[in-house]
Amino acid sequence: MNEEFKKSGINTVTSSDGFVVEVKFTGGVFYRDREREVYVDSEWTTKPHGILLYRTSNDNKGLSGLTNPQIDAIFIKLIRALQFLGHRAETL
Repeated sequence: MNEEFKKSGINTVTSSDGFVVEVKFTGGVFYRDREREVYVDSEWTTKPHGILLYRTSNDNKGLSGLTNPQIDAIFIKLIRALQFLGHRAETL
């Protein structure tokens, strides 16, 4: 059993590591921690079912000024949270 995450809304999870991930049905994933709020452009896929996260999108907010290792860490957390919600996630 995964004790890191707790479902805190329909498509929202809270991590014991201090961050929250919220998936919007219309697309887009929000990540919040003590230091930042990030919006990542995404879309739902149907075959196979999942979420495609766009790493480099003009619609992404909150990633500018971060180093590649910081961005990598956020995307790893996003993928883990989405998997907890039962969504297959990948980045493009």
